[in-house]
This record gives sequence, structure tokens and C-alpha cells, in this order.
Amino acid sequence: MRNCVMGSIAALATVLVFPAVPFAQAAQQPGTNKADAQSKAFDAHDFAGIWNPAPRMQPKGEVNPLDLGGHPNPLPPFAPAGQAKYENNKKFIDAGAVLDCDPYGTARNFFTPRPFENIHARDRVLQHFEYYDNWREIWTDGRNFPDDLEPDYMGYSIGKWEGDTFVVDSRGYNGKQFLTWQGFPLSESMHQTERWQRVDHDTLKIVFTFEDPKMYSKPWTITYFYKLMSNWVLDAHPCTLAAIKEYDERINHADNLPGRDYKPEKYHGRSIYRAVAPI
Repeated sequence: MRNCVMGSIAALATVLVFPAVPFAQAAQQPGTNKADAQSKAFDAHDFAGIWNPAPRMQPKGEVNPLDLGGHPNPLPPFAPAGQAKYENNKKFIDAGAVLDCDPYGTARNFFTPRPFENIHARDRVLQHFEYYDNWREIWTDGRNFPDDLEPDYMGYSIGKWEGDTFVVDSRGYNGKQFLTWQGFPLSESMHQTERWQRVDHDTLKIVFTFEDPKMYSKPWTITYFYKLMSNWVLDAHPCTLAAIKEYDERINHADNLPGRDYKPEKYHGRSIYRAVAPI
């Protein structure tokens, strides 16, 4: 698996203000295209292709994984340990760009405003996430979770069909990533369930359920939608040390943010924490 460069919240904000071309194209489709998509024939068991997030379709009142205003509302049902971890993660994010090559994990990849590709294979569904070049396997050959499952950033995923709903069961996370851009935490106890439904030819709906008794007082859900991007090619961004250094110099230094070697101290009149990125 090729790893990734973790961009800053500032970089994500740029993506949101100046979205990728496929997102802009989807938003500008006239109303007739919606009717055309609903009338096109499609296989409900076929998710192959490139899909781009459609965050404006998320139901009102749910936790918004892209609410970057600094005070997400509503918040997930944190357990005490989860609340403490979230507060610490916020300080980490507030320090500026988080620079390392660790994979984003499955949830954060899904909630990033960049497309991903689903590839059907004989015994699995492969997912290739553009931002930044993460891969995931969803096993569909009837296997169970291994007894010696080793925790990983992307977890271990098994998929099965319940009618026209593809149910993905994921465990085995190492707890080192965030669920969302706001820094919502997870632990090695995280059990993530996804229920995929192809609503029409151009629309994929996924209901995510997060169950992590160490971090959250009860299971909670996010409903997200994705649009099929025909004739599109992913623009993958592999992680390199040169890119990390360039980003640190051009973005962090230009914005007067802490650098890669920043240590805990007072900065801009506030106390923040900064982790040194691995080399």
C-alpha cells in the first residue's frame, strides 16, 4: 500500500472553496440530468467506477464530518476518554499542518472531498482513494476475521450482500488516525459498519455506523452520498519526503505556522501541542 501526506486543515479549506473539477461539474448539472440518472438502468450490485463525495446531500441534524468552523454541532456521543482525546486532537490540529505519511484510515478517506475508485475483483472489492493515494481491500469470499488480526490504519474489512445492500464490517484499527477532519478519535476497539446502496445510476449512499465503547458512549451514524464520475481518472498523490518538506516551507512558514520540528510551547498567545513528523 502506498502511503500518504497528511495535509493541513488550511489545505482542506482550499479544496472546499476551490473544489475538484468533478465536484464542480456534479454541482452544476441541470435538473434534467437528475431525472436522466434516475431513469438509467443500473446493476444494484455494481459499485465499479469513480465516485465523488456529495456532502450537500447529507441529512440535516447528523454529525457533519466536514464542519471545520472550530465548533462542530452536533458532536458525537463522546465517552469521557473520547472527549479528552478529541480535545487533545483539536490542539494538535490547531498547531497547523499535520505532516506525516500515515494513511488516513477508512472513515476519513470517505469524508475527504476527493474521489475514490471501486474496483471489483473475484474475491474482494478494491478501493483506491485519491487523497492521498490510499488503498483498501474489502474481502467478499466469505471469510471471517483472522484470529491473529494485526491492528492497522485501514483496518480489516469483510463485505457481504443483504438483498441489494452491501454490508461492510471493519475491525482491526490501530487507533492512530482520526475518524474525521475535526479530530474525532477512535481506538483499537472501533467497529465500523457501512451499508452501501446504489440509489440510482449516478448515486451511491453509504450509512456509516461507528461503535467504539472506549471513545463513544453509544453507536452513532453518518449518512453520506457519492456521485458517479464517468470518464474520470484519479489524480493520485503519493507521499514523499520532498513533498513534506516543500509543504512545510511553502505553507506553514508562509502562514506563520509551526514547522516540522516544532515543540510544545506558547504560540500566538495560546498553548498548543505539536508532534514531530517521522522521517
